Amino acid sequence: MSWSGIRTVMVLELRQRVRATRWKVMLGIWALVLVLVCLGLTSLLNPGDGYDYASEALYNFILCFVLGIGLIVAPTLSAMSVNGDRADATLALLQATMLRSREIAVGKLLAAWVAAVAFLAVALPFLLVLTLAGGASWLAFLGHVLVLVVTLGSVCGVGLGLSAMTARTSASAVLSYLVVVMLTIGTPLCALIASNSVTTTQTRVVYHIDYDKSNNSSRVCREKPEVDSREVVHGEWIWWMLAPNPYIILSDVSARAPLPKSEYRYGGKSFLEASGWGMDAMRTPEPREIVIRYCEESTKSESDRRSRDELQHLAFWPVSLLVLLGIGAGGVWTASRRLDVPVGQLPQGVRLA
Repeated sequence: MSWSGIRTVMVLELRQRVRATRWKVMLGIWALVLVLVCLGLTSLLNPGDGYDYASEALYNFILCFVLGIGLIVAPTLSAMSVNGDRADATLALLQATMLRSREIAVGKLLAAWVAAVAFLAVALPFLLVLTLAGGASWLAFLGHVLVLVVTLGSVCGVGLGLSAMTARTSASAVLSYLVVVMLTIGTPLCALIASNSVTTTQTRVVYHIDYDKSNNSSRVCREKPEVDSREVVHGEWIWWMLAPNPYIILSDVSARAPLPKSEYRYGGKSFLEASGWGMDAMRTPEPREIVIRYCEESTKSESDRRSRDELQHLAFWPVSLLVLLGIGAGGVWTASRRLDVPVGQLPQGVRLA
């Protein structure tokens, strides 16, 4: 596999898109939409909330909005690249050259990836201005951009693989959107459904103060505690289901380490940061038994409770990005296998030229 072959396919794909007038119009409309969204949200924010709060809220919304539009646009850029060329009888011209199937697949992937990143490039000035205004730290900004780029590339790889597997462009587009829906909406639904199977009973033992035996200098507990039970969900067993979700990955990047205890009750400042610390709380193991002694100033249960309040952020987004890269690489590998020549037996409804 040579870079010259990959570049040839990528340049051919990009020239076809750049020459199209609709492509330039789409980028212009996208920039106009971002301007209108920023102006509209700025007018809705309450000036009394503070300048930093407004910048963070606007930054988080624009970031999630860009990711959502990218997940809509990226499948359309790659889900019709193979079966569309096959239907137009132009794919066989590439396969008849000295180009290898891997070079064709990677070239088409990079072309779709660059086209998808073009939408991100239009949104970068807005994110940069909001970052300068205090919407996010520079490390978080760089992490967010990396997550967006990798996510778009992974979705393009999935669309490319499905385009090579299916004969109709409509089928590959629908399947690509189903994968996107599974990553964004399906993962929380799977975790919610699985929560019923990881629910256990937690015992709560409470020692109340015996006021008859206590005085101002000392407090005495009652001999018989109150014992009750409740059902708790062990999120530490199922949190990994949410790890490939692009929005959860963004929230994990936004979470700061360590979070001040004064901010924990509010979950941080922004909703992405709050979601990131919510994931850390979900990963914290639930004890089987909680013992509370109101007659003692410092107990084991209270120290356990404080340790749960003062959570230490353990980032998992690098592993999540590797999972997304693996999913996209699987799509590219599938497309490469489907583009091999000579072809033994074509599926029904698929033609070579």
